[in-house]
Amino acid sequence: MSTIDSTEARLNTHELICAERYRAIETRMDSIETRMDTLSADVKDLKQTNDKQFGEIKSMLTQAKDDKFKVMVTVAGTVICSLLGLLGYIVVHMK
Repeated sequence: MSTIDSTEARLNTHELICAERYRAIETRMDSIETRMDTLSADVKDLKQTNDKQFGEIKSMLTQAKDDKFKVMVTVAGTVICSLLGLLGYIVVHMK
């Protein structure tokens, strides 16, 4: 076997090994891409779920704030009416 034949054989072997390595790398890259797509979809679903839940929390807080305001107005009205009644009682009974 001449050195040219030997070199050609080594080169062919090298090409086969590299082709096998590139197929393995391509398979790994496809697997990683699939997992990244799955993660991306999961993150998108999580974001949508969180947005919906935060919207519900916001509406509950707004409703609670409105209820508190109604209670404060009712209490303030009651106190004012009581004070006016007391003032009226004092005025009537001062004589």
